[in-house]
Amino acid sequence: MVIRECLDIIGGNSGLTESVIYWNPPKNRNRAVTVYSGSTLNTTMLGVVDRETIINGKKIKVLKAPAIVIVRKGLAGNTKFIENGEFTINDDAYVITVKQRYVGEINIQWLENVIQRYAESCITSRGTNATFSKEQFLDLEFEYPSMKEQDEIVNVINKINKLKENVSYYIERLKKLNSIVISGDVICKLKAGSIFEIAGGNSGLTEEFIYNNQPTSEQESVAVFSSSMDEATNMGVVSKNAVLNGKKIKCFDAPAVIISRNGQAGKALYIEHGTFTINDHAYVLTVKQSYKKVVDLEWFTYVSEQYTNNCVTSKDSNGTFNKEMFMNEQIDIIDFGAQKKIVKKKREIGVLHCKLKQFRNILDERKH
Repeated sequence: MVIRECLDIIGGNSGLTESVIYWNPPKNRNRAVTVYSGSTLNTTMLGVVDRETIINGKKIKVLKAPAIVIVRKGLAGNTKFIENGEFTINDDAYVITVKQRYVGEINIQWLENVIQRYAESCITSRGTNATFSKEQFLDLEFEYPSMKEQDEIVNVINKINKLKENVSYYIERLKKLNSIVISGDVICKLKAGSIFEIAGGNSGLTEEFIYNNQPTSEQESVAVFSSSMDEATNMGVVSKNAVLNGKKIKCFDAPAVIISRNGQAGKALYIEHGTFTINDHAYVLTVKQSYKKVVDLEWFTYVSEQYTNNCVTSKDSNGTFNKEMFMNEQIDIIDFGAQKKIVKKKREIGVLHCKLKQFRNILDERKH
């Protein structure tokens, strides 16, 4: 059969904008209707509106779950299953329901997990201008397994979704746990300038320069960092023999800490291994030889913001980290053995956090 024989597609409310929602709040709880749109489908609902709202002389369409919302433009073809209750949509999306005579043959929750296979061929273009063609979709050939098989598939999907929910919960818990600064008994205070060496980056180390100075071998390759403070999204690699402003670029050996000078001013990133370089939006911090058994650099990364934040000129995106101020900061030093234990625990949390995120990615990429 073709899709139009067993499914209905209903258009949304033209003119149901954020302004209309703002000016038509529900008079009471019973009149509140959730609003979905194409632009908010992957994150959250657009808001709630009064069910008696009038647009262009007509009362808004109020729809009943279970149903599927499918995006018409923008994130065209993306879907969201609405399990229960009443809702409405704007004209960036459609609502798909099962025709009454097929309700006993098609489980709509199962349908939501296969429908994108069909919708994919009905998207007229890609990117932000993508549009889902309702008429083309309705004329597609469609087949479905027995209701028993559909129910079994839905049962498995629900278990996977519950597992994803639990994994996401523990990921957030670990993220919060990892952000806690573990303190210990302070044994002394030392001036940052007596503990650390701090070096500036390479002025003019731009993306264009990196592109034009690619390494010819792995041995010649060094990673380039900037103020993004994200090891996974560094600026790429450059030849360590590259010449900038008449001089060979400055390269640094780990272990070291990169401190953002602007952008995310004062944020610190620990680099454990290898040789790297930076642009002039960051500094490189290392421990002086005489203090290597007093201060563990990775431990300092975990507590650094309580000192670096004092040295940022303003708290907005224009803030700049002042290295001279930082070098005069008094650092609370705890026992070196305690520092090492904190590093070990933080690493264990980090590994578990990473594994859970990988597991969630596997669940997200499951094939329907």
